[in-house]
Amino acid sequence: MGENKETNEILQQILKLMAKNEVRIDTKERMSEGDGLIKKAEKEGEDAANKLQTIFDRIHDKLFTINSILIALYIGFAKFPADNPLFSLWYVLLPIGSIFYLVYIEISQMSIFRHASQRMNWNFSTDVEKYGRMINRQNLKSLLAWIITILLVIFLAIKVLI
Repeated sequence: MGENKETNEILQQILKLMAKNEVRIDTKERMSEGDGLIKKAEKEGEDAANKLQTIFDRIHDKLFTINSILIALYIGFAKFPADNPLFSLWYVLLPIGSIFYLVYIEISQMSIFRHASQRMNWNFSTDVEKYGRMINRQNLKSLLAWIITILLVIFLAIKVLI
């Protein structure tokens, strides 16, 4: 009987060790799942930022193209008809100024991405808020560029039609 009792105690200890090992394995699996979810969320965040960058680049490229066309039109209508042009050549400075504003937007966008590239070194109490403010300002600048370009097109249309 003594051997049975010792065997039962040894089996109980083995069961306890196996239970502890099972808990460790379960904990490791859960930590691995958590790490996987965090990595997935980080990747999705980076993908979203890259898509946003691509969209902004495409929008700004279109604005550059429209403003370049506007420059050509403003020059053409400032010279046509030769005896009584539709408006002064000085109006060409408006779409040129708009292009310079778009260049300024691109430069500030580069500083945003430089700041974002240092994400691992951020002080989360200040840098996250700073990044959010930078993005919001950039959105407003892009909206203003759209509005300026639309106003230049409307101005040209009014001058030509009236």
